Amino acid sequence: MRKHWVLPQPAYAHYVCYPEMLGHYSDFPEHAERRSEGFLNSYNLHMVFGGEGYVFQGGERISMRRGSGFLFPRGAYQQYGSDPGAAWDVRWMHFATAMPLPMLEEADQSRGYFFTFDPATGYEALFEEMYRLSAGYETRSEPRLSTLLYEILVTLMQNSEPLHGSVPLEIRHSIRLTADRIYSECERPWTLESMARLAGYSSYHFLRLFRSIMGKTPNRYLSDCRMARAKLLLASTKLSVAQIALQSGFQQSSYFIKVFRQLEGMPPNQYRRSFNS
Repeated sequence: MRKHWVLPQPAYAHYVCYPEMLGHYSDFPEHAERRSEGFLNSYNLHMVFGGEGYVFQGGERISMRRGSGFLFPRGAYQQYGSDPGAAWDVRWMHFATAMPLPMLEEADQSRGYFFTFDPATGYEALFEEMYRLSAGYETRSEPRLSTLLYEILVTLMQNSEPLHGSVPLEIRHSIRLTADRIYSECERPWTLESMARLAGYSSYHFLRLFRSIMGKTPNRYLSDCRMARAKLLLASTKLSVAQIALQSGFQQSSYFIKVFRQLEGMPPNQYRRSFNS
């Protein structure tokens, strides 16, 4: 199978990102590209969902199989292709963007970013919607095409690792599952030790991993979750401040009011009135 689409320049000139060309190849062993420096003036993303392929970088042949991919920046030398004996199932896209994402910056600086990702994170559904919109292109589809590309890039940034990264994807996945549990049960009397035990790590190792993956400490994340719960209850219920404090994980309403005022610049009741006026 060999499917690809080329999109016209968007009518709206201010999208943060936009696809120029995209496609899906499988059972196509002849797929191979070699582009000279400066030839392609767009980012080039390939994600492998089956089979095998390769990419050359600095004279090294890097194997590409399910759950791996590569991102070339604008103007980079590119050489890659499918393994003739086990053709890859690859979804790819050329796109333009000026977003300051770390993944894009890494590709710009190293002239190629090679990564692993979890194929079960929902990328295929996003690509399929982009293919459908591209096949029946209409100008009114432009905002959605831009949004889908942005979602793919940000999801990839949050759920991928450099090919030789220090945090394997299964560990990243376990930390995110733990974060989801903390969010949904933020009213519990969590401690660093109990959060680490839930994830299956020592407190020291959990703290380091959580901060690396989530961008904040576990305690800061827990505090953010509790404040989000409290603000929702203040805006949508008639519960007393004391009740809201307890349901948000604060054992003392006086401490809750103090923390709320520090973070929001107003007491809880004033925040509530701003939604009930």
